[in-house]
Amino acid sequence: MIKVFRKKRYDLMEKKNTGKYFKYAVGEIVLVVIGILIALAISNWNSKRNQKNRNHQFLVKLSKELDQNIDRSILMDSISGGFKNRYISADSVLRILNKGITIEDLDFITSEPWYFTAPFNLNTNIFEELKNTGSLYAIGSDSLVSSIQEYYQLCKRESFYNLEMGKSVSNRQEKYYEGFFNFSHLYQQNPEKAIANHPWIFDPQSQHYLYYQQYTILLKIHSNLMVRKLKNIIKTSEELKQLISEEIKKM
Repeated sequence: MIKVFRKKRYDLMEKKNTGKYFKYAVGEIVLVVIGILIALAISNWNSKRNQKNRNHQFLVKLSKELDQNIDRSILMDSISGGFKNRYISADSVLRILNKGITIEDLDFITSEPWYFTAPFNLNTNIFEELKNTGSLYAIGSDSLVSSIQEYYQLCKRESFYNLEMGKSVSNRQEKYYEGFFNFSHLYQQNPEKAIANHPWIFDPQSQHYLYYQQYTILLKIHSNLMVRKLKNIIKTSEELKQLISEEIKKM
């Protein structure tokens, strides 16, 4: 088409028809501009389509990451020694300690699982990828982006609190090991010898007894708090999954 206009323009120049020459020149320019606009529109359409596909992929991967965090949070309570079981055990032992240990209680308290600091280990890989690739703020609505940021801030904060509070329990655990842990280990092998070597076990005023009691109190508090934090993470994960599902449906 442009070649036709150009040939016609040359013919008009040769015939010195200036008025028509300028009309054809303008027409040629208009056609070029229209062609450029169409090309830009197609490029913009392709760009939006590619962005939409990338967003869809990220949202699907993000939803799967939330499933992993839900499973991890549930696992933290379902495994032996999980926070919920740990809370129940600590509560039971603390009741015995508060009333005073008797010889009938020894089998029970020496069979309870030991405490260990268990990090949450929540997944954040997809969120980090969103940030590192600059895709976070283009993934969906402003409210969804804010919810995603708040969720991962929550995960980071709760994981930090778990470890920091776990340190307090672990610090008290050293004193606990000096007394009850040594008693319990020996009791499994020779109950009579353990009782003879650790008479403090029946004395609520003894230092080792108090260390054991203080440790159990901290363990109960920490476990109860972590149970509530994990439940909140599960709840928040499910809410964010719902928002992501709604965003995907809009695509």
